[in-house]
Amino acid sequence: MKSPSILCASAILLASLQPVCAEVLLQLPSDVELLTVNGQKPLSTSPVTLSDGLNQIAFRYNAQYRKQANSVRYQSDVLIIRFNETDQALQLELPNIDSAKAAKQFDESPSLTLLDKHNQVISFDQDRLVKNGLQIGRNFEQEIFQYNQGQHPASITLAAVQNQPQVSATTTAPTLQAATSAPSTAVTASAAAVTQGTAPDSPTQAEISHMLDYWYHLADDTTKAKFKAKINEQ
Repeated sequence: MKSPSILCASAILLASLQPVCAEVLLQLPSDVELLTVNGQKPLSTSPVTLSDGLNQIAFRYNAQYRKQANSVRYQSDVLIIRFNETDQALQLELPNIDSAKAAKQFDESPSLTLLDKHNQVISFDQDRLVKNGLQIGRNFEQEIFQYNQGQHPASITLAAVQNQPQVSATTTAPTLQAATSAPSTAVTASAAAVTQGTAPDSPTQAEISHMLDYWYHLADDTTKAKFKAKINEQ
């Protein structure tokens, strides 16, 4: 009969021979609204656990700043980044938006930084997904699917049958192959691009808050008073 010490040593040796499942951890700022991860709804917000290789996320930057005595909510366009890393801890950094000027500057040229655990800058591809008109109830999975059908700066090629590309306790993500980049800088989602019969997603709380703030600031004093009175009745 083998001694306990030999059995213990054998178990340790077997464990050391098992393949290590490397992954990518992505830390996002608290004011980032994560919309899709590799074309699908995110399983978590931050940190996001991804498989090694090519990954893509779509998100919005929701900030707030003061303008005289008023608090102004800012929401960016949908931004897309694509990066290819292995066994890394990454952190996305965004500039501080504390004024209308800073908001306008970010709208015109979104400045993003992706850092590794050593605070070294990581290269990535960047684009934006623009939809004209009403923003509430957008189907981001459908929009990013249409985006990835084309050859755009941050597009990826997904398998015909999509597996869950985010790492979880029971599933392992496949490595996605990048599509050939094209010189376009933004894609506009149109009604024709959405598959017929696809219902829009319910608006998120961030979208509802943004629109309430937007309409409240457009209202006159009488309408604001009625709005406050209605809230107090609840």
